[in-house]
Amino acid sequence: MKQFILISLCLLFLAGCTTTYTANTDCDEQYDFQAVQSYFVSGDAEHKNPMISDIDRNRLNDAIDNEFNLQGLIATDKENADVLISYFVVTKDKMKVRASGHSPYYGYNSRYGHTYGYSYGASNISTKNYTEGTFVIDIVDNKTKETVWRSTLVKPIKYYKNSAQREQAVTELVNTMFADMQK
Repeated sequence: MKQFILISLCLLFLAGCTTTYTANTDCDEQYDFQAVQSYFVSGDAEHKNPMISDIDRNRLNDAIDNEFNLQGLIATDKENADVLISYFVVTKDKMKVRASGHSPYYGYNSRYGHTYGYSYGASNISTKNYTEGTFVIDIVDNKTKETVWRSTLVKPIKYYKNSAQREQAVTELVNTMFADMQK
Protein backbone atom coordinates (compact mmCIF):
# COMPACT_ATOMS: atom_id res chain seq x y z
CA MET A 1 0.00 0.00 0.00
CA LYS A 2 2.87 2.35 0.84
CA GLN A 3 4.32 1.76 -2.62
CA PHE A 4 0.94 2.42 -4.24
CA ILE A 5 0.62 5.76 -2.44
CA LEU A 6 4.14 6.72 -3.49
CA ILE A 7 3.38 5.58 -7.01
CA SER A 8 0.22 7.62 -7.31
CA LEU A 9 2.04 10.67 -6.01
CA CYS A 10 4.93 10.28 -8.44
CA LEU A 11 3.03 11.78 -11.29
CA LEU A 12 2.17 14.72 -9.19
CA PHE A 13 5.81 15.29 -8.43
CA LEU A 14 6.63 17.26 -11.44
CA ALA A 15 4.82 20.54 -11.01
CA GLY A 16 6.09 22.38 -7.97
CA CYS A 17 4.41 25.62 -6.99
CA THR A 18 7.26 28.05 -6.61
CA THR A 19 10.24 26.51 -8.37
CA THR A 20 10.50 26.60 -12.13
CA TYR A 21 11.92 23.52 -13.78
CA THR A 22 13.17 23.23 -17.32
CA ALA A 23 12.56 20.23 -19.49
CA ASN A 24 15.48 18.73 -21.38
CA THR A 25 14.24 18.27 -24.94
CA ASP A 26 15.89 16.54 -27.88
CA CYS A 27 14.58 15.93 -31.39
CA ASP A 28 15.56 14.54 -34.75
CA GLU A 29 16.43 17.67 -36.73
CA GLN A 30 15.80 15.82 -40.00
CA TYR A 31 12.24 14.84 -39.11
CA ASP A 32 9.49 16.81 -40.87
CA PHE A 33 7.21 17.83 -38.00
CA GLN A 34 5.23 20.00 -40.46
CA ALA A 35 3.93 16.82 -42.10
CA VAL A 36 2.41 15.55 -38.84
CA GLN A 37 -1.37 15.88 -38.90
CA SER A 38 -2.56 13.22 -36.46
CA TYR A 39 -1.46 11.54 -33.25
CA PHE A 40 -2.34 8.79 -30.83
CA VAL A 41 -1.53 8.89 -27.12
CA SER A 42 -0.41 5.40 -26.19
CA GLY A 43 0.84 6.68 -22.83
CA ASP A 44 2.48 3.93 -20.85
CA ALA A 45 0.35 1.15 -22.35
CA GLU A 46 3.39 -0.98 -23.13
CA HIS A 47 4.68 -0.89 -19.57
CA LYS A 48 1.52 -0.11 -17.58
CA ASN A 49 3.76 1.46 -14.96
CA PRO A 50 2.33 1.01 -11.45
CA MET A 51 3.91 4.38 -10.60
CA ILE A 52 1.05 6.01 -12.51
CA SER A 53 -2.51 5.57 -11.31
CA ASP A 54 -5.35 5.37 -13.81
CA ILE A 55 -6.56 8.75 -12.53
CA ASP A 56 -3.19 10.37 -13.23
CA ARG A 57 -2.90 8.49 -16.53
CA ASN A 58 -6.19 10.09 -17.62
CA ARG A 59 -4.96 13.50 -16.47
CA LEU A 60 -1.77 13.10 -18.48
CA ASN A 61 -3.60 11.87 -21.59
CA ASP A 62 -6.03 14.81 -21.38
CA ALA A 63 -3.21 17.34 -20.93
CA ILE A 64 -1.33 15.88 -23.92
CA ASP A 65 -4.51 15.88 -26.02
CA ASN A 66 -5.10 19.51 -25.11
CA GLU A 67 -1.54 20.44 -26.05
CA PHE A 68 -1.75 18.73 -29.46
CA ASN A 69 -5.23 20.11 -30.18
CA LEU A 70 -3.85 23.62 -29.60
CA GLN A 71 -1.30 22.85 -32.32
CA GLY A 72 -4.09 21.84 -34.71
CA LEU A 73 -3.37 18.10 -34.68
CA ILE A 74 -6.12 15.51 -34.76
CA ALA A 75 -6.41 12.58 -32.35
CA THR A 76 -6.98 9.32 -34.16
CA ASP A 77 -6.56 5.57 -33.66
CA LYS A 78 -3.14 3.97 -33.38
CA GLU A 79 -3.04 2.51 -36.88
CA ASN A 80 -3.80 5.81 -38.65
CA ALA A 81 -1.78 8.22 -36.50
CA ASP A 82 1.30 9.95 -37.89
CA VAL A 83 2.96 9.89 -34.47
CA LEU A 84 2.52 8.00 -31.21
CA ILE A 85 3.01 9.69 -27.85
CA SER A 86 4.26 7.57 -24.98
CA TYR A 87 5.53 8.41 -21.51
CA PHE A 88 7.02 6.83 -18.42
CA VAL A 89 8.09 7.71 -14.88
CA VAL A 90 11.23 6.74 -12.98
CA THR A 91 11.79 7.54 -9.30
CA LYS A 92 14.88 7.65 -7.14
CA ASP A 93 15.20 8.06 -3.37
CA LYS A 94 17.54 10.92 -2.50
CA MET A 95 18.94 12.65 0.58
CA LYS A 96 19.70 16.32 0.99
CA VAL A 97 22.35 17.19 3.60
CA ARG A 98 22.65 20.68 5.02
CA ALA A 99 25.38 21.85 7.36
CA SER A 100 25.31 25.19 9.08
CA GLY A 101 27.34 26.81 11.78
CA HIS A 102 30.62 28.62 11.98
CA SER A 103 33.29 28.54 9.33
CA PRO A 104 37.01 27.93 9.75
CA TYR A 105 38.92 30.62 11.62
CA TYR A 106 42.30 31.29 13.03
CA GLY A 107 42.77 33.65 15.86
CA TYR A 108 40.84 34.87 18.85
CA ASN A 109 37.62 33.03 19.71
CA SER A 110 35.23 34.87 21.96
CA ARG A 111 32.31 32.55 21.24
CA TYR A 112 33.58 29.69 23.42
CA GLY A 113 35.65 31.64 25.85
CA HIS A 114 38.82 33.62 25.47
CA THR A 115 41.03 31.27 23.47
CA TYR A 116 43.41 31.50 20.57
CA GLY A 117 43.90 28.88 17.88
CA TYR A 118 42.46 27.23 14.78
CA SER A 119 39.04 25.57 14.57
CA TYR A 120 36.74 24.13 11.94
CA GLY A 121 33.36 22.53 12.14
CA ALA A 122 29.64 22.76 11.70
CA SER A 123 27.35 23.21 14.63
CA ASN A 124 24.25 21.82 12.94
CA ILE A 125 23.85 19.09 10.32
CA SER A 126 20.40 18.16 9.04
CA THR A 127 19.23 15.68 6.45
CA LYS A 128 16.05 15.40 4.44
CA ASN A 129 14.97 12.28 2.57
CA TYR A 130 12.87 12.81 -0.54
CA THR A 131 11.96 11.09 -3.78
CA GLU A 132 13.01 12.55 -7.10
CA GLY A 133 10.95 11.75 -10.14
CA THR A 134 11.91 11.74 -13.80
CA PHE A 135 9.08 12.04 -16.29
CA VAL A 136 9.80 11.28 -19.96
CA ILE A 137 7.56 11.90 -22.98
CA ASP A 138 8.48 10.38 -26.36
CA ILE A 139 7.03 11.11 -29.77
CA VAL A 140 7.51 8.13 -32.07
CA ASP A 141 7.01 8.13 -35.84
CA ASN A 142 4.30 5.54 -36.45
CA LYS A 143 5.77 4.27 -39.73
CA THR A 144 9.42 3.88 -38.73
CA LYS A 145 8.72 3.22 -35.02
CA GLU A 146 11.67 5.49 -34.16
CA THR A 147 11.66 8.19 -31.53
CA VAL A 148 11.75 11.62 -33.18
CA TRP A 149 11.29 13.81 -30.09
CA ARG A 150 11.93 13.33 -26.36
CA SER A 151 11.40 15.58 -23.38
CA THR A 152 12.64 14.77 -19.87
CA LEU A 153 11.89 16.63 -16.66
CA VAL A 154 13.38 15.84 -13.25
CA LYS A 155 11.79 17.19 -10.06
CA PRO A 156 11.29 16.25 -6.43
CA ILE A 157 7.94 14.57 -5.86
CA LYS A 158 5.45 16.91 -4.25
CA TYR A 159 2.30 16.02 -2.37
CA TYR A 160 -0.94 17.72 -3.45
CA LYS A 161 -3.90 18.05 -1.12
CA ASN A 162 -6.70 17.81 -3.65
CA SER A 163 -7.61 16.84 -7.21
CA ALA A 164 -7.66 20.42 -8.48
CA GLN A 165 -4.03 20.92 -7.42
CA ARG A 166 -3.07 17.62 -9.05
CA GLU A 167 -4.87 18.55 -12.26
CA GLN A 168 -3.08 21.90 -12.39
CA ALA A 169 0.28 20.26 -11.63
CA VAL A 170 -0.09 17.74 -14.47
CA THR A 171 -1.19 20.46 -16.91
CA GLU A 172 1.81 22.63 -15.99
CA LEU A 173 4.11 19.61 -16.33
CA VAL A 174 2.92 18.80 -19.83
CA ASN A 175 2.93 22.47 -20.89
CA THR A 176 6.52 22.82 -19.68
CA MET A 177 7.63 19.71 -21.52
CA PHE A 178 6.00 20.72 -24.81
CA ALA A 179 6.98 24.40 -24.58
CA ASP A 180 9.85 23.99 -27.05
CA MET A 181 8.02 21.75 -29.47
CA GLN A 182 7.37 23.26 -32.86
CA LYS A 183 4.94 21.87 -35.34
